[in-house]
Amino acid sequence: LCVIGLSGPVCEVAHAADPSAGNSQPAPLAGENVKKQPSPASTAETAGATVRWENWEDAAFARANAEDKLIFLDLTAVWCHACYVMDRTTYANPEIIDRLNSRFVPIRVDTDRRPDLEARYKSGGWPTTSVLLQSGEILFQANFLEPEELNIVLEETESSYRTHKAELVTRAAQVWKKVHAATSQKAPPKGAIDESILHQSVMMMQQSFDRRHGGFSDSPKFFEPDAITLAFLVYHRTKKSDLKQMALRTLDVQLRLFDPVWGGFYRYAEESDWSQPHYEKMLDIQAVNLQNYLEAYQVTQDSTYKEVAEHIIRYVDRFLADRSRGQFYSSQNADVLPHHSGSGFVAGEAYFPLTDRQRVEIGIPDVDRAVYTSSNGLMITSYLRAFQVLGETELRDVALKTLNHLYQERYKAGAGIAHLMIGGEPEGFGLLADQVSFARACIEAFLVTGERSYLKKAEQLVADLQQLEDQRLGGFFDRPQGASDQGLLRFPYKPNTENLRASLVLSDLFYLTGKQQYRERAERTIRAVLDSDEALPIPLMGSAVDRFLNYPVHVVVVGSKTQQATKGLFKEALRLYAPGKIARLLDPAEDSLSIGEVRFPPSEAPQAFICTDRFCSKPTQEPAALDETLAFVLAVGSGGSPRM
Repeated sequence: LCVIGLSGPVCEVAHAADPSAGNSQPAPLAGENVKKQPSPASTAETAGATVRWENWEDAAFARANAEDKLIFLDLTAVWCHACYVMDRTTYANPEIIDRLNSRFVPIRVDTDRRPDLEARYKSGGWPTTSVLLQSGEILFQANFLEPEELNIVLEETESSYRTHKAELVTRAAQVWKKVHAATSQKAPPKGAIDESILHQSVMMMQQSFDRRHGGFSDSPKFFEPDAITLAFLVYHRTKKSDLKQMALRTLDVQLRLFDPVWGGFYRYAEESDWSQPHYEKMLDIQAVNLQNYLEAYQVTQDSTYKEVAEHIIRYVDRFLADRSRGQFYSSQNADVLPHHSGSGFVAGEAYFPLTDRQRVEIGIPDVDRAVYTSSNGLMITSYLRAFQVLGETELRDVALKTLNHLYQERYKAGAGIAHLMIGGEPEGFGLLADQVSFARACIEAFLVTGERSYLKKAEQLVADLQQLEDQRLGGFFDRPQGASDQGLLRFPYKPNTENLRASLVLSDLFYLTGKQQYRERAERTIRAVLDSDEALPIPLMGSAVDRFLNYPVHVVVVGSKTQQATKGLFKEALRLYAPGKIARLLDPAEDSLSIGEVRFPPSEAPQAFICTDRFCSKPTQEPAALDETLAFVLAVGSGGSPRM
């Protein structure tokens, strides 16, 4: 094990084996999409002694400076099996407890509660074990460590610090100077945003496709919902069957990660053939898979995909939904912990092959009841899309109740929406992922209901993004900067994935409102991502560029919201399948009958139109005629988009 120098690694970082794998497999790779709950008072227990974990607060850094001690940082997660094992082994070791308490300032961070710290300090997976200078720069990182390994790390990092303190502090200052210099010298990005980027995204996605096992990597296998979305989008436009088959093959094979008893998807698989699951179930994973399988059903009309979507909903309703308040919980553990099982700890690989009755007799894996705004926004959107496809009004009602509750509880004008509630108070305002996810949910609610209050909420959330916007170079930082930011929180980070999701929201607001400011901000955001030094999320880039360039199909229903005929037409407008389609309900009593330069004629009976940026179809009053009308409009050419 070795120490990382601040100007780069002196030697390779050690990533010890993840015990959840049950063998010598390396820890999960960086880029895992996972989450967890606040546990500020976490302790590892042994005979009367515990690691005295502190929170990531100014007081902990002040103590480290006052006592001239290094900081020991443990990034953990409620659902993390390896974190549980390390608590019961390494952090229960008397020698480790004594050394951490007496010679370091130990800080434990729940990464679901603090995604901003996860973005800057996570390396490899969970847990991430780090030793930091008092100013927060990294000296050493690894993942799971046995007691004897951690003892060596603690001894050698402390010895190195005592011997080379002045040099390390100097290097830290030099790093920050380089960061500031690089940022200030960077020129605003230029260059065309054109169809070639979409073509390249599709080509690169095809090249990464695992033709034997499905998916878009070798191992470990993670869900790639954005790749599925892009494949269906381009297939719908080009009718290239290989794109459809690529998506369907992946959706079919990744069912190996689907729980056949309770429903819901496990977190990921260690092997390239989707075997050896990690059995945690995350809310965001259920949400993105729900959207993918609903779309597969729309593309194929194969009821198998519909059944998978329905089973995801049943799982979420049973374990992760708080319908009484209107909110969704964040995750369910892989394992049954001793306090829930008379037989002690039961690992996921032994538990999940059992029947429902056998599982219940043993005990139910803990559900993390933390409610995070970003994953709730994602599930609200997924439930609203499920309502459109499946027609179950209960899904719409649950989604809207959750949206209304969380917005009322967590939104603060100018600050944005909070990440979570702690002690009944909203905390963590204005994180980019929360703002974007909830704005997307508000847009979806507007499209489903026609109620302009939801569109107003989306515009408010996007207006609050100004506090995150890089006015000179474009794009959005992941968090508001604060005067008391410690450590790497001082680093201005613009995550590509969330910036591309922001560009999708901005493009949609442009199409819904006609306000040019949204299109300009979407363009600046995409340019900033293209200019980034960070790896690009290729499928999402393709979707964002397509949304920016290509006007979506609009299905416009004009009529009174109170009339059953209007409701019937609008229900069919929502059901129609065209990727990226926008369904609009215009009530002459409330709304302008114009979209852009197009004005729709009033009529005694409700009627529907299907429009592109080139033309609108003739009106129809029959829901059954909309399928044929849509097919005609798409055959003529949607939005002037060139064929690929």
